[in-house]
Amino acid sequence: MKRIRRITAILLMLTLCFAIAACGGGGGTTDTENPTNSGETPSGGNTPAPPGSGVTLSPGDVIEAPEGDDVKFAELIDISIEISVSILDPHAPGASGAGTGNIYYCVYDKLVINAGEGVYEPELATSWVSDDLQTWTFNLRNDVYFHNGDKFTAQDVVDTIESAKSTPGTYGFNTWRVVDTATAINENTVQIVLNSVNADFLFLTSLPGGAIINKAAREADPIEGAWIGTGAFYVSDFVSGDSVTLTRNDNYWGTAPITKTLYFHYVPEMTARTIMMQNGESHMCTSISNDDMHLFVDDPDNYTIYAFVGNTIFSLYFNLNDPITGDLNFRKAVAHALNRPDITLVAAGEWAEPASDGTFWGSSTEFRNNNIPMLEYDPVLAKEYLEASIYNGEELEIISALVINNAMAEVMQEQLAQIGIKTKLFPTDAPTLTSTATYGNEQTQLISWVAAFNLSAATVRNMFYPVGGDNRSSYNNPLVNDLLDKAPTVADPEERGAIYRQIQEIFAEDVPTLRIFSRVFTLVCAKGLGGILVSPDQTHDFRGIFLVLDD
Repeated sequence: MKRIRRITAILLMLTLCFAIAACGGGGGTTDTENPTNSGETPSGGNTPAPPGSGVTLSPGDVIEAPEGDDVKFAELIDISIEISVSILDPHAPGASGAGTGNIYYCVYDKLVINAGEGVYEPELATSWVSDDLQTWTFNLRNDVYFHNGDKFTAQDVVDTIESAKSTPGTYGFNTWRVVDTATAINENTVQIVLNSVNADFLFLTSLPGGAIINKAAREADPIEGAWIGTGAFYVSDFVSGDSVTLTRNDNYWGTAPITKTLYFHYVPEMTARTIMMQNGESHMCTSISNDDMHLFVDDPDNYTIYAFVGNTIFSLYFNLNDPITGDLNFRKAVAHALNRPDITLVAAGEWAEPASDGTFWGSSTEFRNNNIPMLEYDPVLAKEYLEASIYNGEELEIISALVINNAMAEVMQEQLAQIGIKTKLFPTDAPTLTSTATYGNEQTQLISWVAAFNLSAATVRNMFYPVGGDNRSSYNNPLVNDLLDKAPTVADPEERGAIYRQIQEIFAEDVPTLRIFSRVFTLVCAKGLGGILVSPDQTHDFRGIFLVLDD
C-alpha cells in the first residue's frame, strides 16, 4: 500500500521546499482473493519546482485530525472550484470531469477503493474472488442504506450495471461497459461476468463511474433521484452551474465525517478566488492564479499548499471527422508550427511543464513510453507539411473552455497564423465543450481542452477507443482498438506494458492529439484544514476533510 506520511502540527511549522511528486501505478501480481492491478511505476520526467518557500505537500501526504476534547472543528467548509458542475449523475452525458468526480466520492460508494500501488480495499464489497479474471464474485456489506432509507443489496449492483451500459459516453458506461452479465446470487452476493478476461476490472470499479446508484429513486425522480447514493454525504442543495451543498450522512455505515457541510461553489474569476481565500470566505481553493500563488506559498503560517504534476494534460485535439483536421499532413503542419514552451509560459506561467516527448500519456500513468520523439517546433517544416495538405486558406475554429485553455487557444492562433493557417476562437464553458466535442461529432475542428488520465493504463480506453467519453478527436484505429481489447486480458504486467507502449507509439504516429503541457496543480488550504486524500489524477477524496477552529 502507498505509504502515508502523518503530518503533525510540528511539521506544519517548518518551511519545506517544494516536492513535486507523481504517484505511480501499481506493482505485484494478481491472485484469486482480493486481486490487485499489476503494473510498473512509470516515469514522467524531471520537473522543476515552482518558485516559493511555503509549506507544500504532495499526493500521499495526509494531515490527520488532532484529538482532544478541547479541539473544535468548523461545521461548514467552503471550497471554491474552477470548473462548474452542471449535472450530478454518473450515468448522464456531460456529467464527468474532476469537479464531479470529487463530489461523487462523497455522495456514492463503490465496490472497492483504490489504495494505490495496485492494492484495492473493500468498500461496499467485503471480499471478492476470481479464478480467471473474467468471472468475479463479490460479497457485499449487509449494513448499508441509501440516503432515502432503502437497504443496499446485490440487486442494486445489477441495476447499476444495466443502467450504465445503456448510457454510452458517461462515467458509468466507461466503468461497466466491460460487463457481459451481472447476477444477484443472494442479497449480499453478486456475480459479474465480463466480456473477456480483464486485469483492470478492479481499477475500473474503483473509479467515480463505479458509483452504485438507486434504481427506484431515479425512476421516481430522474433528476434528484440520481443524487441518491450510500455515501458519507448527501446532496442537500444543487444549483446547476453554480454550487453543490453536501450534508453529512449521519446514518453512514463507515467512518463518520468530521465536517457537517461541504459547500462547493464555482468561482470563474481567478482574482475573486484569491480574494475569497485571503478574506476567509473560502477555506480551500482548487486553483489559484499563477500570478497570485506567491501570496500563499510565502505565507506558511496561514496556508498549506498541495502541489503536484497532474495527470491532466493540456492538449490540442484534431477532429478527425473534419476533412482538413483529418488530414495527417495538416496535423503535422500544426505540430511543427506550435512553440510549446511559449504557449506554456503564457497560459500557465512557471506552474507547468511543457511537453518534452511525443507520448500522449499521464505523467504518473503506468506503462508510460518515455522514448517517443516529439514533433519539434520547426516553422519551415510546418510550411512544407501545410503545402502537402488539402488546406486551402479556410478559416478553422478553435473551441476552448476555462481560462488556461482559452489563453492556450489565443497563443496557438497567433502561431498558426505565422505559417498561414487562419483560425477563429470559440471560447465557451466546460459543459458546452464536453457535450459538443464528443465522439463522432462533425461540429468541431480544433479543440483546446484537457485529457485527464488516471494512474492505471485502463484509463486510455476512454480516450483512444471508439465512442469513448473523452475521445474528442473521434480517433478510431483498428490496430489500436485490437490492442486495447487485448491489453486487459494479459495478466503478466511486463507483457501488458509492452502492449500499452506500442499503443502510444501508434497514437503518436497518427497525431490525433498534441500534448502541449502538464500543469503543476495546486490546492490552497487555510490554516487548520486537513484530512484530504489528494490524487495526481485530480479526483480527490474530501470525505475526511476538517477545519480546526482557532480558540
